[in-house]
Amino acid sequence: MRSIYGVTSPLAAKTGTSQSYADAWFAAYNPRLTLVARVGASLQTLHFNSGANGSGSALALPLVALTLRQVQADPALNNKYIVPFPPLPPELEGALDCPDFKDKSVLQRIFDIFRKAESQNAQQQPDTLRKPFFRRIFRK
Repeated sequence: MRSIYGVTSPLAAKTGTSQSYADAWFAAYNPRLTLVARVGASLQTLHFNSGANGSGSALALPLVALTLRQVQADPALNNKYIVPFPPLPPELEGALDCPDFKDKSVLQRIFDIFRKAESQNAQQQPDTLRKPFFRRIFRK
């Protein structure tokens, strides 16, 4: 079991971020406990410029994690609210077995754009007519 912000309880969770990073939320739950945090402003004009600081995982997840750490630290609360999920039926056991997804960095996305352009260029032009890399970029 992975630990995020020191929370080791069995949980399911979901983050959310509104358009323009004006609202961010995080929900975590298990069979006996549901916690949701929302951070945002009533006015859409008040918002973060990027997801680095304005996403659900950056703003709201830490609030839920702090609360869950306090629940874990209190034996009475831990016994009452932190319970495991029931086992999945055998026919569904493999349904959740998938690799973690990680977004590409900005740099990786930029390289993908150039790779795509190169492959399209290579398909359209014979080898003798291909332009050098920097000429294609700067159109000179």
